[in-house]
Amino acid sequence: MNKLLASIAAFALFVVSSIGDVIVTKSGSKIVGKIQEIDGGKIKISTDFAGDIVVDQTQVEQMTTDDPIFVSIEGGASFSGKITGSDDGSLKVTTEKGRMTTSVSNVKESWQIGSMSPTEKKMRRSWAYLAAFDLAGKSGNKSSTGFGMSFRATLNGPDDRLSFFTRANFEETDGIKSADDARVGVDYSNQINDEWNWYVSSELGRDVIKGTDLFVTTAGGFGYTITKSDSRFLNIRGGVGYRFEEYSDFSTPIREQLNAASLDFGLEHKETLTWGTLVNRIKFTPTIEDFGSFRLYQDTALDLPLKADQYSVRLGFANDCDSDADLSGKKELDTTYYIRLVLNWQ
Repeated sequence: MNKLLASIAAFALFVVSSIGDVIVTKSGSKIVGKIQEIDGGKIKISTDFAGDIVVDQTQVEQMTTDDPIFVSIEGGASFSGKITGSDDGSLKVTTEKGRMTTSVSNVKESWQIGSMSPTEKKMRRSWAYLAAFDLAGKSGNKSSTGFGMSFRATLNGPDDRLSFFTRANFEETDGIKSADDARVGVDYSNQINDEWNWYVSSELGRDVIKGTDLFVTTAGGFGYTITKSDSRFLNIRGGVGYRFEEYSDFSTPIREQLNAASLDFGLEHKETLTWGTLVNRIKFTPTIEDFGSFRLYQDTALDLPLKADQYSVRLGFANDCDSDADLSGKKELDTTYYIRLVLNWQ
């Protein structure tokens, strides 16, 4: 009988040990799956029943792995081997050179063999892309058709960011152009420390309705990151630059070219909500000689994710103000309301 019970116990232990990695929380819950990585106090484990689950490391009592895994502990030492958890919270990592003992709280990082460590991932530059499109139409007293588009490509690094962007709006009302503007630009920023960064940017475009054949703004300065977390990013910036504007010969009265030194102020805000993402961008460029001569662009949007991966619907409005447009009898401010289909990919 004793041999039978021992055999059953050994078999049960074998079954439990072969079903996957196990995480035991301080409340007694067990999560079985595959531990993908540990980074920033979070443990990511893939499961068959709920996909990827992220567990707070401070809430984990012990963990065990089926296969060898890389473990980096506080102090910089790294090991590769199977992890065995104990009731007292200690972890034993069985390596080729022997057994190393540590604790759950002392694990800084962990990652699968054949994968990059979380630190290596953060140090690696990667591209992210965003494209947005919208179509609009109206019939009745007036007929109008139009479309808008924007595209942004961003190269993110551990300490810097390079962005290329473009946006355009076109519309006809009763066969007459009522919107025709486009712009392209590039922006580069580099982190000095966790809060401060420096940047350079350049942007050019045109606005047919306001009689601007070409406008160019170039600027450089410093930015300050107020908040940077997984759910919130807020950065403000200020600097000096240069503005050039060339106007249509058909403007009445004819406007002279603008060549002037300018100031540059900006704000970028991104807030991740439970049901979407709020994005705000503001850019204000007055000339130094005449603060009343400025360009102001503001875009506020809410992205609502769709069931299809990478797609979302963007609801927003944008204001584009050229304070000098009234010199040719045009309105200074254009406001655009839009609903756009957005595609994000990497």
